Amino acid sequence: MKKHKWLFICVAVLFSAVTYSSSVLADTDNQDQSTDQTTQTTESSTVQSSDETTDSSTATSSDTGEAPTAEDDQVVKQVIHVQKIISSEQLNNQGSKVEKQSGVNGAQFVVYDVTDILQKMDTNGKQVDQIESQLKERVKKLSKDQLKQVVAGETKTVDQQEGVFEFTAEGPANQKKAYYIVNESSPENISNSEDILLLTPASNENGEILSDVWVYPKSEASQPKEEVKKIVSTGVKKNFFQHICDFFTHLFSKE
Repeated sequence: MKKHKWLFICVAVLFSAVTYSSSVLADTDNQDQSTDQTTQTTESSTVQSSDETTDSSTATSSDTGEAPTAEDDQVVKQVIHVQKIISSEQLNNQGSKVEKQSGVNGAQFVVYDVTDILQKMDTNGKQVDQIESQLKERVKKLSKDQLKQVVAGETKTVDQQEGVFEFTAEGPANQKKAYYIVNESSPENISNSEDILLLTPASNENGEILSDVWVYPKSEASQPKEEVKKIVSTGVKKNFFQHICDFFTHLFSKE
């Protein structure tokens, strides 16, 4: 009887152990499956998020125009109008046309391209007028043989404007070019204008690029000198008494 009792107890204990082990293994499998599903879900979310981010970044890049814009790539063509005027003051016209200016025809101008000298300068943080002033001082120290001449001409009447000389400047919108404008000769009694350094493309005070740029080099007129005519007497000078003698001699000679 006791043997049967102990046998029953052993069987019960063994059955309990087996049941417990099976339960633990089942829970472990469920946890592993749950972990795998979570990992797959996370990976799927990550891939989707990455794709959406890439698409969004591409769209944003397209919208903001990280590639060079058409404005940066376009070639700007400007007509430079140089009008030699009689004035004691330099006009501050910012490239715009000033009406009713009295110009001087017959003045000779030469234009040099000095862009290569500009490219060697440190222009960071400098205003346009500062760059023009410093570049002009450098160019003035060079001989004409060291400069690249691009055009030369004479001032004349253009569209009812006297004293105008024109040339064309062309280049990329995002790259500055430099021109050195020299007045080589002027009509009589008219002074030569001061040399001008012009950066293109030129813009107005609002930053808008101009299609026509007007430059007004000043000059001064001087009054022609009057010639003083001198009467030069010829022959021998005679005194008062000699003139009286000549008078009576001439008078009696007639009788």
